[in-house]
Amino acid sequence: MAAKSSPSTRRRLRLALLNDNQRVLRMLCDWFKQHGHHCVTAVVADFPRAHEDVPQFIHKHGPDVVVYDVAMPYASSWDLLDAIRSDPSLTAQPFVVTTPNKKTLEEAVGETSALELPGLTTDLRRILKAVEAAGRSVSTP
Repeated sequence: MAAKSSPSTRRRLRLALLNDNQRVLRMLCDWFKQHGHHCVTAVVADFPRAHEDVPQFIHKHGPDVVVYDVAMPYASSWDLLDAIRSDPSLTAQPFVVTTPNKKTLEEAVGETSALELPGLTTDLRRILKAVEAAGRSVSTP
């Protein structure tokens, strides 16, 4: 039987966390650090030209995985994510998408694979699992 990987045996991932809530960014970063990963964070609303600045932030930090939170207003936040993902230089970039309210997001934009993030430990474990799965798809340098 294979042993579960511990933070010391897992590959340490570089994560870029993008959210509009500083408290949530701190919570996520602390959670990922507890599990052996490195984080850079940014409040999306702080970027004056988000369509240009967010891709630059991602390039500057070279994360293995981007964790992007789709916040209210959901349609415009989703449109920004769509624009970032359609940047030709980021098409291979793994993203894990979170949202505080998946039902309301899907009412605005249709069905998504976003993970709901109310902040419970079970939700954080699910997001950690998704991030690590996305990170496995990235070749090591």
